[in-house]
Amino acid sequence: MTKSFIITPLSPSHADQALPVAQALHRDMTLDQWRGAVAPFLESNIDGGCGAMACAMSDGHIRGLYCWRVSADGAVRVLTVPIFVAIGLFDAAATSAAQIESIDHLARQLGCGTVVVDVRGCVVAATAPKLDAEGLFTRLGYRLIGEALVREVGAGSAAFTTAGAA
Repeated sequence: MTKSFIITPLSPSHADQALPVAQALHRDMTLDQWRGAVAPFLESNIDGGCGAMACAMSDGHIRGLYCWRVSADGAVRVLTVPIFVAIGLFDAAATSAAQIESIDHLARQLGCGTVVVDVRGCVVAATAPKLDAEGLFTRLGYRLIGEALVREVGAGSAAFTTAGAA
């Protein structure tokens, strides 16, 4: 049986539920540390030029998240993703691919010409099969430049909510 998932903005009331996902990146992270790390992304969200997105399964469990901010590099708007995490036994690849698609949609919606994902804050944790986050991003059109995965995106007005199945 397939499970469906949807990617939506992480609300402050659901941020605590994302702690186990964040712990895939920082194993010893406490709830207070997580609240402090995600708070700047939750306070301003889309209107403030940054936000956090969660990938929740149909059963309500959060399986992935990413935090983002918009900046400018000259005349080009850049969507930067300092945190990208997806977890699962067998569905981490599908969750990751949907999140990456969501990042690209969000970048187009916000008029960004480039997406930059920080490799140091990027993890895809799966028991089987073993997944390589950098490899997954590069297979989906990103290129590794130093400690960043970079992709140019076309401007457009696609919605950022992404639904899929795993």
